[in-house]
Amino acid sequence: MACSAFGSSSEVTLWYAADQDVALDSNGDPGQLADGSAIEWKPINITGESISTNLTSAVSEQITANRSYAGSKLTQGEVAGSFNYELQASTFIYDMLICALQDDADTSYETGGTAWADAAAIKNGSTKHCFALLKRVAVATGYDWYVFRGVQVSSMSFDISPNALLTGTVNIMGVRPDTTIEAATSVAGWTFADAENLPLMSGVDSLKNFSIKAWNGSAFVETDVTMQSVALNFDNQLRQQQAVGINSIYAAGVASGRFKATYSGSAYYADPKVYNAFVQDTTIQITGQLLDSDGNGIQFDSNFVKVTSGSVPMADGADQDLMISTEFQAFEDTTPVTGTGTITLTKIAA
Repeated sequence: MACSAFGSSSEVTLWYAADQDVALDSNGDPGQLADGSAIEWKPINITGESISTNLTSAVSEQITANRSYAGSKLTQGEVAGSFNYELQASTFIYDMLICALQDDADTSYETGGTAWADAAAIKNGSTKHCFALLKRVAVATGYDWYVFRGVQVSSMSFDISPNALLTGTVNIMGVRPDTTIEAATSVAGWTFADAENLPLMSGVDSLKNFSIKAWNGSAFVETDVTMQSVALNFDNQLRQQQAVGINSIYAAGVASGRFKATYSGSAYYADPKVYNAFVQDTTIQITGQLLDSDGNGIQFDSNFVKVTSGSVPMADGADQDLMISTEFQAFEDTTPVTGTGTITLTKIAA
């Protein structure tokens, strides 16, 4: 007798690959990745996910003699959601950062693409990088396969806290799903790359050379602020582009808004430098490195940053540290030669 069980989150995996359009399949569905296309899926090491089609129905407003609702029709679907990860110096992280910054560098999954080169720098730009995302769910008879198409990185974040692993979130937005493939132990033409076995990063020793400097009129001067925690967030402010005449509840396209890079966190209060920078609208420079125990990772640099929120320290109760919650936003630095854009990321390899 087969063991009785329902689905478990421990049996869900996520993968990404080049989004390749192929001819109509035998059912007349467009661009099915399952039909005859050689796809190499790369693993996404997740700690949780919420990828869905977010379906919406419109309910009829017809007035009936029996005071009943007359019916409804499915009118909108949105491929969106997020997945959480623990930070490593992995190909996946480098690919997602290129997608998040829309830099013109190739990702490793694109046709002819190469891995982000050591010591190379990327900046925020306007080159879209789409991929297909696969959610594989183990069931008693094999697997269910959910494929989402035209996926882009909506936003990506890093969270750096003391005595904890470095974690983050990728939010995605896509165009449409493929038809779900059920009870298949394998799909013809699909291969799956092995996961990279790399060191994890933590708030104990992975944030290196972190610096917040304020412009004094002639040079950037160290503020000597000590952060309790730091978060970085890159946001493309994507939006769905709906259309009529395409015979689909899903979007016709996904458009990019303005790129927004923010730094935020809690700082131990020692002096009013950060608060004064907010009040005086001072230009800030923020730089740092996120490195694993092998010395691999990234460096981040923003040369035109402003404090966009800050506060005077407050004594909320007895025997507590005085803290300041602060948010910084990076802006476009166009200085010739040394300009960092909104943010520059440089790959560091030991």
